[in-house]
Amino acid sequence: MEGLTLTLLLLCLSGTLSEDAGEDNLNDIMVQIQPEQGQDIESEVLLKQNQAPSLAETNGSCQPEMCNLLRHLGAMEARLTTAENQVEELSNMKATVTLLQRETEVQAAELRAMETKLSTSESLMKSMKRENEVQERKLQVLSFRANATEFRVEQQQILLDELRRQNEDRPKIAFSAALGGDGHIPPSERETNLAFSNVFTNVGDAYNPASGVFNAPVKGVYYFSFSSFAYSQHNVCISLFKNNMRMLSACDHHSEHDNSDSSGNGGTLHLE
Repeated sequence: MEGLTLTLLLLCLSGTLSEDAGEDNLNDIMVQIQPEQGQDIESEVLLKQNQAPSLAETNGSCQPEMCNLLRHLGAMEARLTTAENQVEELSNMKATVTLLQRETEVQAAELRAMETKLSTSESLMKSMKRENEVQERKLQVLSFRANATEFRVEQQQILLDELRRQNEDRPKIAFSAALGGDGHIPPSERETNLAFSNVFTNVGDAYNPASGVFNAPVKGVYYFSFSSFAYSQHNVCISLFKNNMRMLSACDHHSEHDNSDSSGNGGTLHLE
C-alpha cells in the first residue's frame, strides 16, 4: 500500500547473542518497504534477506542453519506482504471496476433515454412535416382558387367597363305622350292613326308627335304600353302597329251595366 512502511523484525534465537550483537543483527535485517518509491518490492526484500545472513555469519551471531531459516522466513514474509499488497490492489481495482460498471450502466440508461427522446422527436418532426405538407397543398389550392377568382373578377370588370362604355356611346331613347286637346276622338268607321301630340318626354327625339310614329334610332328591344278610356255607350279598340303590322291591341265593348269602358296593353318589340 502507498505510504505503508513494513518493518520486518527477525529475532535470532541464540543464547550466545550479546545485547550489542542483537541490536546490530536487528538493524541489519530490518527491511523498509515503500511502494510509493516505485521499486520492486520482491527484489528489495530478497536483497535484504540475502544481506542479513551474510552479516550474521560475518559477525558470528547465528548458526548457518538458523541464518538459512531466518532467510527463508524473511523471504516468505516478504512474499506474503507482496501478495497482500497485490490482493489489496486487486480489491481496489475491483471496486474501481464496479464503480465504472455502475457509471457505465447509468450512462447506458441515460443514452437509452436520450435515444427514446430522439426517436419521439423524430416521429414528431415527421408528423409536423406531413402536416406542413398538407397545409402547403391546401395553401396552393387556395392560392390557385384566389387567382382564378381574381381573374374572373378582372374579366367581369373588363366586361362591365365595356358594357358601360357601349351604353355611354349609345343614345338614350324614351318618350311619353298623350292625345292633345280634350283627348276626345269622334267615332269612326275606319281605323285612324292617332298622333299623341301632347309630349311629356322625348329623350333622343325618336318620337314624332305630328305623325304619331316612333322610329328606332338603334337596334334593340323596346317596351311600349298604351291605354284608352271610353264612356257612355261607346266601344273602343286601339292597336299598336309595327311597319303596318298589328302587334298589340286593347279593346272594350259597351254593356248595359257598365257606363264606362277602359282598356290598355303593353309589350316588348325587337326593332331594327
